[in-house]
Amino acid sequence: MSKHTVTIIQIFRAERLINVEVDAADHESAIEGFQNGSAEVPDFDDPKWTTEWNLQSEAYE
Repeated sequence: MSKHTVTIIQIFRAERLINVEVDAADHESAIEGFQNGSAEVPDFDDPKWTTEWNLQSEAYE
C-alpha cells in the first residue's frame, strides 16, 4: 500500500438573520431605509446575528 492525497470539496450555503427595530412610518418605509442607505445594517460581528450553515454538496477527488 502507498499513500494517496484525496481532496475533499464541500460547498456550503450560509444564511444570516438579524431582527432590528427601525423608526419608520410603515414596514415598507423601514425596508426602504436599508435599501437606500439611510438605515444602518448592524456590524458583521454583532452577536444578535444568527447563522445557519447548510451543506449543499460534497465531492472527493
